[in-house]
Amino acid sequence: MSINSKEDLISVVNFLQELSCCTRCILRLIGTQITENGNPYLHPKEYLNKLVSQQILEDNIQNGISEPCVKKPKSNICPVCLDCFNQESIEIFAEGFKSLDINSYNYSNFSFNVSFPKCLSVRAHSMFLHLKDQFPKFHFGNLYDNKDGLNDILILEPHKIFRAAAIGTFSKILDKQYHPKSHLSFLISLAYENDNTEVEKMKHIIKTKLRKRETKVSRNNISECLKDTEDKMFKKHFLLPPQMPDKSVILQKIDIITDPVYLGGRYLKFKRNVGQTPWVIDGVSVAEHNVQDILFDAISNVLGFLKSNMTFTASGREDIDVRMLGQGRPFYVKIDNPRNRQFSSEQLQEIERQVIKSKMAAVIKLQTVFASNLKIIKCGEASKKKTYRALCKTTAPNIKDAISIINGQNGELKISQVTVMRVLHRRTLMAREKTIYEMKATEILGYDDLFELEMVTQAGTYVKEFIHGDFERTHPNITSLVGCPTDIVALDCIDIDLVWPEENYSNSVAQSINS
Repeated sequence: MSINSKEDLISVVNFLQELSCCTRCILRLIGTQITENGNPYLHPKEYLNKLVSQQILEDNIQNGISEPCVKKPKSNICPVCLDCFNQESIEIFAEGFKSLDINSYNYSNFSFNVSFPKCLSVRAHSMFLHLKDQFPKFHFGNLYDNKDGLNDILILEPHKIFRAAAIGTFSKILDKQYHPKSHLSFLISLAYENDNTEVEKMKHIIKTKLRKRETKVSRNNISECLKDTEDKMFKKHFLLPPQMPDKSVILQKIDIITDPVYLGGRYLKFKRNVGQTPWVIDGVSVAEHNVQDILFDAISNVLGFLKSNMTFTASGREDIDVRMLGQGRPFYVKIDNPRNRQFSSEQLQEIERQVIKSKMAAVIKLQTVFASNLKIIKCGEASKKKTYRALCKTTAPNIKDAISIINGQNGELKISQVTVMRVLHRRTLMAREKTIYEMKATEILGYDDLFELEMVTQAGTYVKEFIHGDFERTHPNITSLVGCPTDIVALDCIDIDLVWPEENYSNSVAQSINS
């Protein structure tokens, strides 16, 4: 808003005070900004007095007037913010923090957001249009920015006013510093008894502007429509100025929101018939144990988090009868609503120790990881290389000849795998090209029908089917190469070519596993 002189400013201030607008709403409506040099909304009365005091003094001396030119504000409920910005209201809202178990959240700072009644945006719009009508010679500018809603140069968004006004009060009662990017956040929901009734007529405007059959009067729809609603249309449905309220807003609830924390590492699985995650069919667990539960139990025991707040994600999965050895499979655990996100290396190593005590699995390189790095786990599925070691049984009459044929395959071997039988119920029927980068077969001493096959494959290769052929759905295969039926007895995954989480990690658990 551009006000031509201090006299104009006093006129507008007096006008808004006569309508019972609170001091913060007056500052907002006259376009007062928050700058690096000061926060006018922290002590609004002092700022407004300072803003007009010089002009008042000059006018009084010039005109011989001893009374102030600015009227005293009325004590009614503010018709614009419904007392959301009132300091007494803010202090009442702050009392709501006392019912929360704040001390159990080990955070040094906080941030907060506010959910206002929907009618606040309609009331502010109404009051602004009323100002335009009453002071037509003033340049009020464009109330709304074409892209971002309210034009901050003209009138600040309500959450910015509330935040500027409430930071000090909230910081004091929480005994924490405000930080806009804190991992601990509060959602403060404010309610107004007549909210739905007051915005009911927005249905007509929303239907006209958005051309939707279902005219849901949501905050987003209201905000979207007010941007380009003609003044004439708005005045047809709403009073100018907004009707004086007989009740103010109340605190509905305060929700605590903490950013998730992520633990990343690699897991090993030493025994067969241990799943990666719980596998239940018709209410019955296929496997008694799984890596996820073993790890979640350890995290819960050491860090005290609820298992229901944890989510496990790994870079692929091995079959339930396949061991995961070597450096393990990359994974991360997402922990929602953590009350603490600072973990010592001793705590993380204790989690590793508890997992390895199960004798079924182990976790190494466990550490906190950034959310921005999680894409590493899922990206590059087609280009990752995995190394397997398989114990194979063949009917070939001469095991040495069979091994020679396998080892005689020079270079990479391209294979085609039609969706294998055992996953046909959950995967699209199609042929997929895969690469066997390397393979080497060796004899098993004392056996003329067994050999060990170590191979490096492209991620997504079905190794079991590559060996027995899956009724020729995978071709070529080991059976077709040696010319005799060949099957797999046991399979281990011994390496996954993926750097995760960090290569410079080492501790006693990792060293003991790899020694």
